[in-house]
Amino acid sequence: MVVLLHHSLLLDPTFPASPQDGSVEPGSAIWWLSYTPLKLLSAGWESVIVFFVLSGLVVTLPAVRRPGFDWIAFYPRRIVRLLVPVMASVLVAAAFVFAIPQIPTQSGGWLNTSSTPAPSWEMVVQAWDLVGGDGQINNPLWSLRWELLFSLALPVFVLLALVLRRWWGAGLAGAVLLTWLGVRTGSGALSYFPAFFVGALMATRLEDIRQFSSRINRLSSRHLVWFGMTLAAALLLIVTWLMQPVSAGLGELTPALKALAPLAAAGLVLSCIGWRPLGSLLSERPFQFVGRISFSVYLVHVPILIFSGYLFRGQPVFVPMLFGIGLTLLVAVCFSWLVEQRSHGWARSAGQWASARYAAMLGERHEQSMDGQARSYDAARGRREAATPARPSRAS
Repeated sequence: MVVLLHHSLLLDPTFPASPQDGSVEPGSAIWWLSYTPLKLLSAGWESVIVFFVLSGLVVTLPAVRRPGFDWIAFYPRRIVRLLVPVMASVLVAAAFVFAIPQIPTQSGGWLNTSSTPAPSWEMVVQAWDLVGGDGQINNPLWSLRWELLFSLALPVFVLLALVLRRWWGAGLAGAVLLTWLGVRTGSGALSYFPAFFVGALMATRLEDIRQFSSRINRLSSRHLVWFGMTLAAALLLIVTWLMQPVSAGLGELTPALKALAPLAAAGLVLSCIGWRPLGSLLSERPFQFVGRISFSVYLVHVPILIFSGYLFRGQPVFVPMLFGIGLTLLVAVCFSWLVEQRSHGWARSAGQWASARYAAMLGERHEQSMDGQARSYDAARGRREAATPARPSRAS
């Protein structure tokens, strides 16, 4: 929902997409929404980092907690779980892209740079390729590329998290350093993989996290402590925006502050696990409903917002914003019911089929090996019997 609000606000060409974009008049509504704690409501990039940390936690957790984790079932299950909604979302995006001409009227601005003025069926195929394709037709797919690559490399992340479990401080420091290198050099792998690793490290220490939370919850000032920790993590997540007047003059400060985003995201996840009032709030039906449709919202919202921007061109900016948000939620509910929920079942079936097929293949190989050993034994026995001379009978 934060990412949805972020992109809807970007329909206003004066709304900054990064802390250094443009000059916003201090005290204006856009300034308050961009450079104060209100930025938490529309921190798009930062929310993706939270998503990566969460993904690292929940995807790694079964692998480190279940004895005999079925890796054979994991890969087809995970790939189907990701690719089916992605491919369907590309078709939805194509429908909105082809529905109205997207011809920019001016240079710059998120709406213009994200438009598809010359759509083609080749773009649909390229968007389906999460590893090396082009997601121009549906911009949010860039993050699903890293999600897929993380899933494929999960054994490496699990191994590193288990090795560094006891030295978790060094692991977090290394994640911050690698994130800084990624942001500083523009390397996507170094910018985003450390966030997945932080989540994986949390998965290996989940019981310790719960024990730590229990110690805090026994304090008389527990709510004050949790509130302070949550607030600190939230502000650390958007510190590049809060420090914009300073960081604008210190070029190296911005990547250093952005490198702290995985730690901030981990702090928010920690608060959700340990602070009971926050956990209870997030367990209420409205939040659970949003959670069920959140992946669908993420997959379909950008093409709908761009469609709304061109449909209501010339109207006050709040018109395409509100229309786009409402239509996104409607389409997301339908998409979740029609595609995403079914993809869960298809993914489980794919994993079960792969696991059963692999077990059957191993059984066939074992039977063939046993048959081969039996034939070899029989052949050797026959050779021994043929080579042994017959003993003379008593009568002879």
